[in-house]
Parts: sequence; structure tokens; C-alpha cells
Amino acid sequence: MISMDLFGGLPEHRQILLSYGGGKDSTAMIAMDLNRDAAASYLGITREVLDKALPVFDRAVFSDPGAEFGVTYQTIDRVKLELGARLVITRREGETIAEWCHRLGIVPIMPGGAHVCSKKFKGDVLAAWAKAQGITEPVWLIGIEANEGRRAKRFTPPAGDTAEYRYPLIDLGLTREDIDGLLVHLGWPNVHKSSCTFCPYMAEWELRDMYWNHPEEWAQVAEIERRFKEVSRLKHQAWIDAGEPLNSGGRAPPGMWRKDSWAAGARLFAKTINGRRLSVQEWAERFENLIAREAA
Repeated sequence: MISMDLFGGLPEHRQILLSYGGGKDSTAMIAMDLNRDAAASYLGITREVLDKALPVFDRAVFSDPGAEFGVTYQTIDRVKLELGARLVITRREGETIAEWCHRLGIVPIMPGGAHVCSKKFKGDVLAAWAKAQGITEPVWLIGIEANEGRRAKRFTPPAGDTAEYRYPLIDLGLTREDIDGLLVHLGWPNVHKSSCTFCPYMAEWELRDMYWNHPEEWAQVAEIERRFKEVSRLKHQAWIDAGEPLNSGGRAPPGMWRKDSWAAGARLFAKTINGRRLSVQEWAERFENLIAREAA
């Protein structure tokens, strides 16, 4: 594909790749690509403006963490039909994100740690796929809304990264409200927010919806937290039994934890009630009690 003024002023052959996540933002970019005239008309812009912000991409690449909600996989199935060979589905070799958490006995955000799930199971996987295809200088189109600019600013490409990252929704000034209206207008009314079933940042209404409407997913999050509770005690005790060793960075050796994170209050979900994180079981009890009070 030839890009002109969009990427540095001089024509050059570069692969344009859309980072697809299965949620509203990246699906909106695909919906616009499939019906550019209707999208431009709805947004009140010209095709030239749309095409400059959202150039035609060579591939949409989805890194499947193996733990999306069923409704997200339904959206991906439709995208497969619409894009055909332009959609590539890849995944981290060896294990899903749920298997990774269960094997290590961890939750996605450990106390004092960073949120690394997206990097390990999406960003790194996409970069590895591009490298394996011999695409050395891709242009990635990323779905971040105009009111989420901080997410784009927070992203720091790794050293030696030769890719370029562009944010079409920011360039078009599209917010979540705009995205919702656009998806409905272009015939994609049932697209939902993409996240793993055990994303630690879920709001209470999302947890409540999962508890009542997605029992299989709820059972999975309960198992991940049960495993974390079990391992937290064992790894902390292993550190004590070994004489509380620390490496040069002040960290416990692999397989050991300096503290029992579960006992210290860490839980799978970050949402707090009265300043305290609830366990999966406590969330279930809360939802049952709310229903009981409403029925009384």
C-alpha cells in the first residue's frame, strides 16, 4: 500500500495495521472502513478528512487472550465475515491469560505491581506477529477515544521500536457517545466493551451483570481468586522458611512473596466498598442481598 502525506510527507510502502480488540472503539474503525461514505456523512465530514484520519488498512490483527466475554467473540465472528482475509487472529503461544494467572497463582494487578495483561497478551503478541511476517515498520491504528488522550500519551514504545502509532478516533474527535451513535448508524448496534472476564477494573454494574447473566464466567473468576488466596499464603511461607532472602533489588526470589497479599487485603477486583476490596464471594453475597432488599 502507498501512503502519501499521512506518514511523513514522502510516498513510501508501509503496512498499515489496525490493532483490533473486539470492543467498541476498534470495531467502530472497522465499521467506518467498510462503509466510508455513510460514516463520513454521519460525522459531517468529507471522505478526504475521514480517509486521512483512518487510512485503508492492510490487516486488522486481533490478539486473543482467551478470556473475552461471549458477546465479544460474536462481534469478532461478524468481523471475520466482513473482512475475510484482512482479519488476522493470533494469540500468545503456550497459554491463555486465565491459564497464566492460575499457573502463577496471581491476579492481574498484584500489590505494588503494574497492569501488564494488555502488554503481555495483546501488545507484545501483535508486535511479535508483525515481526514474524517481516513487517519491520508498520503503522498501527489504535482505537482510543478523543476524551482518552491520556492513554495515548502514556504509551511509550519500547526501545528500538520502528513502528508508528496513530489514533484515528482522537484525530476525528470522537468520544464514546459519538462511537455509540456511529455503531448504531452503521448497523453494529450490539457491540460491547471489550475486556477479559476477570478484568480488575470492572465497575460494580459490570460485576453484577456478570454474576446474574454469565455464570460460567463468574465461576472462572471465583477459581482465579481461590487460586490466588491459596498461593499467596504458600509463597509467603516459602519466603519465611528460606530465611527471608532478598535479591539486589530488594525483591523475594522467584516463587516466593515477601507478604501474604491475600491476608493484606488484595483481591481480584479493584473496586472498593467503604474503602475495602471485596472477594468474589463477598460480591456475590452483596448482589444477593441487594435483590433481597428490593424484593422486601
